[in-house]
This record gives sequence, C-alpha cells and structure tokens, in this order.
Amino acid sequence: MTTDTNKPKSDILDKVRKLLRLADRSRGSTENEAKVALAKAQELMTRHNIDSALLRMEQGESGGGGFTVNKAKVDLPKTLNPADFMILSLLQSHFNVRTILMHDGRGTPVDIIGAPQDVDFAIYAFNYLRQTFFRCWNEFKKTAWNPDKASYYRGLRDGINAELKAAKQRAEESYATGQRQTYALVVVDQTAAITRFVDENYGKLRTRNCRARRVDSSSYFAGETKGRTIQINRPLPA
Repeated sequence: MTTDTNKPKSDILDKVRKLLRLADRSRGSTENEAKVALAKAQELMTRHNIDSALLRMEQGESGGGGFTVNKAKVDLPKTLNPADFMILSLLQSHFNVRTILMHDGRGTPVDIIGAPQDVDFAIYAFNYLRQTFFRCWNEFKKTAWNPDKASYYRGLRDGINAELKAAKQRAEESYATGQRQTYALVVVDQTAAITRFVDENYGKLRTRNCRARRVDSSSYFAGETKGRTIQINRPLPA
C-alpha cells in the first residue's frame, strides 16, 4: 500500500487544509460531510507524524540522541473540574506527552513534557477539549433529567478515546510492517527520553489515585455517544 512518505511536507499540509475547509460547517457542509472530512484530516496528520519519525530514523536520529524534550505549562484553577482529569488522561494516552500537576497554593499549573511539536499539539488539544467538554455538558444537562456530570465526562472521554484509537489504527495500517516497527521504536525512544527528563527534573512523583464512584448509565452513554462524534485536528500554520 502506498503512503505519502516521499511527498513534500507542504503538499501534505495543503491536503489537510483543504479537508479542514470542507469540514467547516459555516461554509455549508452537512454534519456528515464535516465528520468525514475531519476524520480524513486526522488520519493524514497521523501519517505525517509517522513519516517524520521514519525520516529521522533514516537520517540516523533516535529518541536517545536526536530527540529534544521540551516543557510548557497550562494554568488550571486550584479546584479542578472533573473534566480536567479526563482530558489530561487523553493527552498522555494519545499525544506522546507526559503531564504533571504542580499545586502551588493558588492554582494548579500543569507541566506538559514531550517533543516541541507534540507539546504544542497537546496544548491546543487541551484547550479545545476543555471548551468542548464544558459546551457538551451544558447542552446535555438542559435536555436530561437528573444528569450526572462526572459520569457524562467519563463517557465523553471514553468516546473520544475510542475515536482516537481508531484513527491511529487506520493510519498505521497504511504502512508496511517494517515501517510500523520502525515507528514503534521511535516512540519507545521518545518515551524513554521523556522519562529521563522527568526523573532528572522532578524526582519521585506521587501518583494520584481516583476514587471509585457510582456511574450513572444514562449520563455515561450520552457522553460516550457524543464523544465518538468529536474530532481533534492539529492546528496548521497559515
């Protein structure tokens, strides 16, 4: 199966821009057309990330040597919203970054650690998802009887998680087995570099254990269903 490995970066980004324009509801696209266009853009960006990793490997770079670890911060309130924990778990699962909560008495700064481009994407995704979680909840609670916020957010997280996994799998399956194995090695190297950075700069960290709580099935199902309709796309340069 052919890939976009040898296409110039600008050609790939031009394709993504066209798909994002097709996904713009303000331009008259239907909801289904927008969803299809966004899904294709998401897969194409995933393939672009894989191509970049494969190119670095071909040039002799690796996570241990050529991989640069960067750190940025987002500021959250002192008392976190239930959505924040769900969103941070999505960032760590899908955006190749590590998130660390840094309580300072006045608020909760969150350090986001990874490759510079991954950190930028994670911050974009975090802000986009936080707005999306709040908007979806505010819409849902107006139509539901006795809705449960935490259950809805959990379902929303699981629905988005399923879609992100599916998009990643579709993109990776477009590559030959050897290419997928090479990319897997790059990811392992990057993870090791991030872990070293965290160990050297933060020392021993305490893992936060979330309390088990009752899940309202109707709120959870509504959130999961909505989550499967949400697409996340990397912000592109103008």
